[in-house]
Amino acid sequence: MVKQQKQHIDWWIFLSVLILMFFSFAFVYSASTYFALIKGMNPESLLMNHIAKIALAILAMIFCIVIDYHFWSKVSFYLIILAIVSLIAVLVVGENVGGARRWLNLGIQFQPSEFAKFAVIIHFGTLLHRKQEGIKDLKSGYLPFILWLVLICVLIAMEPNFSMVILITGIGLLILYLGGARLKHLISTIGIGVVLGVLYSFTSAYRMNRILYFLGLLEGDAKAQLAYQIDIALIALGSGGLFGLGIGGSRQNLLLSEPYTDFLFSIIGEEYGFIGLTVIIGLFLLILWRSVYIAKRAPDHLGYLYTIGIAISIFIFFLVNAYVNAALIPTTGVPLPFLSYGGTSAIFNGALIGIILNVSSQIKHNKSQDPTITKV
Repeated sequence: MVKQQKQHIDWWIFLSVLILMFFSFAFVYSASTYFALIKGMNPESLLMNHIAKIALAILAMIFCIVIDYHFWSKVSFYLIILAIVSLIAVLVVGENVGGARRWLNLGIQFQPSEFAKFAVIIHFGTLLHRKQEGIKDLKSGYLPFILWLVLICVLIAMEPNFSMVILITGIGLLILYLGGARLKHLISTIGIGVVLGVLYSFTSAYRMNRILYFLGLLEGDAKAQLAYQIDIALIALGSGGLFGLGIGGSRQNLLLSEPYTDFLFSIIGEEYGFIGLTVIIGLFLLILWRSVYIAKRAPDHLGYLYTIGIAISIFIFFLVNAYVNAALIPTTGVPLPFLSYGGTSAIFNGALIGIILNVSSQIKHNKSQDPTITKV
């Protein structure tokens, strides 16, 4: 008889995330020092703030490791309602930065759209688990999900934050697809979404210019302004070579507007080279691989849906940030998970990873078959 054991976490994911978080200290410090100096700040102030936020992210991860993942199914409705309330609140009392209201000042900067992403993953997973085959019915199964998604995305679009609208929509639809939704329903939704997205783009010259620039249809000063940041990011990636210029060796971070957030991937490439980027990409691929492994062996359908939804979310955000830095897609303002400066994103990503690890802790393993999982 093969001995079974329970209560494990997946140490591959846990350690990969911790390594990324600790790497982020060096990355953010190097990328933010010059910015802090020209703003008259202590050169270490952004780093210390980042360390505090990563500490909160680790606490959030540990909390969610300890909490049974079935708990989230009991509170998912309240989470998505709270997310909607916070999205309304940011439109009313949020801080206006550059014409956008995306943050609430709660003592720390809180970004409701990141909370909304968390709530969508949890609530969609919960409802799909409850509906099972019912998701195939258009009116009673599929449309309620779309109504939640539309409400949240309309509120985020009003901030405005078009990039997050696209990402949350994509994550939500992928979860629905993996949860058994009919392909014809999804294709119809995507078609309508594309039309609405194009129409929404026409409401802002800046959004329209970003699309036209990516398509190679923009000329003049508008093109020069948009091309500048991407060109600098590409120079940073190209100048890193195989081994990079070394810690603190970046020159392009002096020219990028937000080198410690949106364009951190390029700064990593410049300072650590192809080898450094390969390590970072490898860690994200490892997290994805282990998440899929856990999802396939989850104790129930709910654990599968949570795990696969979270894995999709984190990997999509990583890919979008990397693709923007490589000029493969239009600029989005999406942070690099676990690495970029930013508290709300780090905290909720930490919580999401904690949920995956709790699912992994409830999988029964043959003691002789899976040496990659270690007992807590």
